Amino acid sequence: VVCVWIYSSPRGKLFICSILDFSLWVSDSYSIIGPAQPILVLLGADASLPCQLFPEQSAAHMQIRWYRAQFSPAVLVYQNGQEQGGEQMLEYRGRTELVQDSIGRGTVTLLIQQIRASDDGQYRCHFKEGYISQEAIVELHVIGLGAAPHVHMMGPEDDGIRVLCSSGGWFPKPRVQWSGMAGAKLPSLSESQSQDGDGLFHVEASLVVTDSSLGNVTCSFQNPLSGQEKVSALFLPEPFFPRTSPWKKALAGTLPVLVLLLIGMSYFGWREHKAKKKKKKTKKTKKKKQGTKNSTEAELDQRKALYKEDWKKALLYPDWRKELFKPAPITLNHNISHQTLSIDKN
Repeated sequence: VVCVWIYSSPRGKLFICSILDFSLWVSDSYSIIGPAQPILVLLGADASLPCQLFPEQSAAHMQIRWYRAQFSPAVLVYQNGQEQGGEQMLEYRGRTELVQDSIGRGTVTLLIQQIRASDDGQYRCHFKEGYISQEAIVELHVIGLGAAPHVHMMGPEDDGIRVLCSSGGWFPKPRVQWSGMAGAKLPSLSESQSQDGDGLFHVEASLVVTDSSLGNVTCSFQNPLSGQEKVSALFLPEPFFPRTSPWKKALAGTLPVLVLLLIGMSYFGWREHKAKKKKKKTKKTKKKKQGTKNSTEAELDQRKALYKEDWKKALLYPDWRKELFKPAPITLNHNISHQTLSIDKN
């Protein structure tokens, strides 16, 4: 803020305050340059992450902050000519420092000792002078070379031999490749991975070898960042392979065809049996209906005959009654008759 007195006339004076923007000029006075490529460091070694002021000038009077995902807490804070431990992340305490002899030339190098897998990733170097700040990004890639692969036979499987290859202590996750004697690549049957408490990878890969003439199989683990690899080989004797008879191979080829034929024959046989069963059921139903009809007709004929017979009897009954009931003389014995019995003389 700039304030000036301006005399406009003998009668008075005018007080003017103006805000001038110096930030563009100041920020253009320097910039921060970081490495163009990621820095590769072996696991357990020391890493140097540089940042450079351009044009070259001293950074001793500036506040310098190295941080990762969060501005605070930080990896390291430098202020008033010395490191400040109050804001430092726990995992970096006792492992970091600034290279002091180059700060006067504008080179600020962060030194990290005993690199771990968790140190892998981005770092930001932040410079602040007054109200102006600048920063750059530095990429750190950690390389962990694990142990030599351990290769061994698991046993027979699918007319071949199952082989397992495993190795641990890698970072990042390694590439696993199987190959034969001639260098031909072989695809893995399965692959699994896990990480230990330090973030290092342990990988297992399996392979089923069916070619008994292959001889040796080679398993290689390669770090994807550095290209460094470790290799182990295993010899597979031919007698170890399961023996397959010619008739088994022939059966394996013809068995699917036989199964399809059997399914087809079963289907047509089932359809024919179903048709015969339906025909037989229809015939039986028809015969039953015919029998019921004949029985009904016979019963009607029988009833008709009985009716006719009873009708004839009904017609003959009056004449039969006349012949059967004729007057006859009656003699009454008064000695044995009931005292109340009397006979009309007429």
